Amino acid sequence: MKALVTGANGFAGSHLVRLLLTEGWNVLGITNDIRLNPHLNTTLDNFTLEELDICDRRRLVPLLREFAPEHVFHLAAVTLKDVSREAVEELFRVNVLGTQNLFFSILEAKLEPFVLVTGSSASYGSSHSAEDKPLTEESILSPETIYGASKLAQEMLAASFGTSTGLKVVRTRAFNHTGPGEGSRMACSSFAKQIAECELEKGTVIRVGNLNSYRDYCDVRDVVRAYLLVATRSRAGEVFNVCSGNAVRMRAIVELLVSISNKKIGVIEDLSKFKPADVSYHRGDYLKIKNELGWEPRISLETTLSDLLNYWRERLSVDGTNLGSRSTERRTLE
Repeated sequence: MKALVTGANGFAGSHLVRLLLTEGWNVLGITNDIRLNPHLNTTLDNFTLEELDICDRRRLVPLLREFAPEHVFHLAAVTLKDVSREAVEELFRVNVLGTQNLFFSILEAKLEPFVLVTGSSASYGSSHSAEDKPLTEESILSPETIYGASKLAQEMLAASFGTSTGLKVVRTRAFNHTGPGEGSRMACSSFAKQIAECELEKGTVIRVGNLNSYRDYCDVRDVVRAYLLVATRSRAGEVFNVCSGNAVRMRAIVELLVSISNKKIGVIEDLSKFKPADVSYHRGDYLKIKNELGWEPRISLETTLSDLLNYWRERLSVDGTNLGSRSTERRTLE
């Protein structure tokens, strides 16, 4: 089987590539920045990584024609660090227009792959409180962030392309996921990296943002396993949540990470790290993907966080620098 993976050397993308290769696939990855995750392209057989912009029709169409993938895993996306005209324009250019270009390029190449578009739980908005029912695929989509709005637009575009053109498109809505390889801009990885630095005698405290919000966290390795199942066993037009079904307080995550360390580490809440638009409570329901495809999370949060902390211990002990501090997502807006 041949698969095209967009955002292939990003956080989730790199884990998906390795899973596909383990399963015997031939993989072509595309990325806007080949410097991210540099070991991915040089150490894996049956994998090729091409550097191009997801909006570059001129290069994408011939690449698709030559490789002729049977499956396309569309993970390429950007996140939003600040609300500025340039940042928001880039957000929608990549997340929405990039998806549009991918679909038109597939049609122009006269291919009929099964296309997985990886959406986000940010499209739902907030669950608001623990008393609310978990978010299902039937819940109202009402994003509270600009990023969530861009992912909802991407998802609606994907669904309409499927019905209008006959492209075989399926969608996922992944909730928060973390694990080894995550960039330090993200909350769990930021905590783990700071703790690893403290263990190297580079400080005694970690600085954190709002610890009173609740998130539904999965291990990234469980998430990409769900992506593979959805892409190979589901029907076109479907949408699936990928989540743990549990909401964990961010304070509990910090406390667990600190408890794993052999150092005494303090925690300071830093107001500069608080986000103006921060969903307070988020919990998903994975009953549909469990019933239809047999997926459920396997890796405990404790194992995930331990592996994440060990990842940063290894990187910092080897480098002695901030190597890996850049997000390994396909592109971030600095």
